[in-house]
Amino acid sequence: MGGFVSTYLAQAGAAARTAFADRTNFALQSLGMIVNDGFVLVLWFMFFAGFRSVGGWRLADVTLLMGLMMTIFGTAGMLFGGYRDMAATILRGELEALLTQPKPVLARLLARESIASAWGDALLGVVLLVGAAGIEPARAPLVLLAIVCGLTIHLSASVAFASLAFWIAGARSFSRDLTDFTLLFCTYPGSIFTGAAKLITYTVLPAGFVVMVPVQLIHAPSWRTAAIMLGSTAAYVAIAWAAFSIGLSRYRRGNTPTA
Repeated sequence: MGGFVSTYLAQAGAAARTAFADRTNFALQSLGMIVNDGFVLVLWFMFFAGFRSVGGWRLADVTLLMGLMMTIFGTAGMLFGGYRDMAATILRGELEALLTQPKPVLARLLARESIASAWGDALLGVVLLVGAAGIEPARAPLVLLAIVCGLTIHLSASVAFASLAFWIAGARSFSRDLTDFTLLFCTYPGSIFTGAAKLITYTVLPAGFVVMVPVQLIHAPSWRTAAIMLGSTAAYVAIAWAAFSIGLSRYRRGNTPTA
């Protein structure tokens, strides 16, 4: 674990310096994401101006959900941006160079990029959580727990999606689609999902565990909800680690499809 962390920190530092190298481009992408997120928020504010709630979800709940979503996905792009195109990296055979080094491969893959627009996403998310979600200061530890667990689940699911590239040649677009659909599901109140959609939201596309359960944990803390949050985090980490490890073993044997 120590090697994983040290390798990640060194790689992430280099990725951040690269992102900041072109300051104009960095500022434009970050500002563009803030404007994009702002339009989404305006639509929700307009909606709740006419309707008091959606299945029990009020404006404060959706504001908290959006703040968590932006912070989680923004932090993922800032600090672990390599996850977004990991499937393409695998299919292009770029793991060859990484395998020649005595360093954790997954840490280097995750930290190889810092996405400029994600910084704007994370900034607006923090502003929402601090200034607009109506969270009491005493619940700050719950918010931090929710962000850490949601971020871990999101990254774990994305790594599992990307690991499909060890078996499927068309996994680049498929894995990106799955990640994007998870993001899309995270932007809606959990009460609108029923039946098969709700099952998908809490399994294949874990938006339920990324933001919906965290909202419940913050607004109505309970040991049961905390156990569900922590248990789901451990489960998705185990799935991602197994998928990547098994896939990497196939890659070493030369059984991986190419782009």
